Amino acid sequence: MMEMRERGVRPYVRSNTPRLRWTDDLHRCFVRAVERLGGEDRATPKMILQIMGVKGITLSHVKSHLQMYRSMRQEQIIRGNYCLE
Repeated sequence: MMEMRERGVRPYVRSNTPRLRWTDDLHRCFVRAVERLGGEDRATPKMILQIMGVKGITLSHVKSHLQMYRSMRQEQIIRGNYCLE
């Protein structure tokens, strides 16, 4: 049997960053920051984090949420549903 490295598959490594629950209020704060920066294509995680100004949230939290938000918005556009929230 081949090892994972030989097949080019990376082993799963769990992040040390604690998991964050994105509440509705926290998500709205995120969306307002994204809109203020000119939309999800222009907004950067670092600027979103600065504008949000929420304690306990990290750059990696914002990066992953922005990635999810962008893919969700892309899916909405494809379906013809342009609702932001």
